[in-house]
Amino acid sequence: MQNSITLSDKVLDAFPTRPLKLVPLRGDGGLFRTLFLVIVMLVLTVFSAYRIPNILYDYKISENAVPVDATVEGSCRSQLFVLTNCSVDLHYNGNEVSRNFTFLDLGSKDVLVEPVADANDLSKMTVDVAIDNIWLRLISTVIFIGLFGFSVIFFIYRQILMSKVRKALLSVGTQPLKLIAIPAKMVVSNKQFIATYYINLEGKEIRIAYSGNKKTPPIVIEQNGNTYVLAVYAPQQNIPYALDVPLARIQATPEEKQHFHEALIKEGLL
Repeated sequence: MQNSITLSDKVLDAFPTRPLKLVPLRGDGGLFRTLFLVIVMLVLTVFSAYRIPNILYDYKISENAVPVDATVEGSCRSQLFVLTNCSVDLHYNGNEVSRNFTFLDLGSKDVLVEPVADANDLSKMTVDVAIDNIWLRLISTVIFIGLFGFSVIFFIYRQILMSKVRKALLSVGTQPLKLIAIPAKMVVSNKQFIATYYINLEGKEIRIAYSGNKKTPPIVIEQNGNTYVLAVYAPQQNIPYALDVPLARIQATPEEKQHFHEALIKEGLL
């Protein structure tokens, strides 16, 4: 494989030569994680889309808006330094309207609002800030809907891709596997050790990741400022499969695992 490094004979000889079977760990497929992310993104997409009717309501008022002497209750508060959320209740001539909207605002100063209404129907009210920022609200809402919607499609696509990779890897059955060290990027986050590397599937280069906890981290090799992970592959398939430190991802005996661990320790790789 391209960009792989040569392992010592001691390490290669210590790896089992008999036929082995790949054993996916619990969570390797990432189905529940993907499902959770898809649900979250869908909720955010729906929440963003829910803002559009409110924007259209304010837009119709803006076409023929007049000031009204309405009672205003509520406030506008800055959130996350770039967002301002306004929640106000307007009372005028026995009519009551509640308005809740958010817009981008880099300023942290207090926001003063003035009540306005549709000249043709004074029961339809809003505040001037909502109208002044109407295009900014619309554009940002459309952008958020696009981003969240794209995320849903991306997560589903990645899950389908990972399912294909998993199916291809498990299709090799039981046979001798080759040991290799492949380039990878390592990220440690929330007690998770994530190794990201590339494989070739059906002529396409795909980036995949193995995520293990402190008990099942990948076997990492640092050499000349570069990072590699130990992996195995079936010669006729040529798809690397990252190994974890306990070697739980291959069906090896405890004796085989111990023998291989000893070789890694002697070579300073573990």
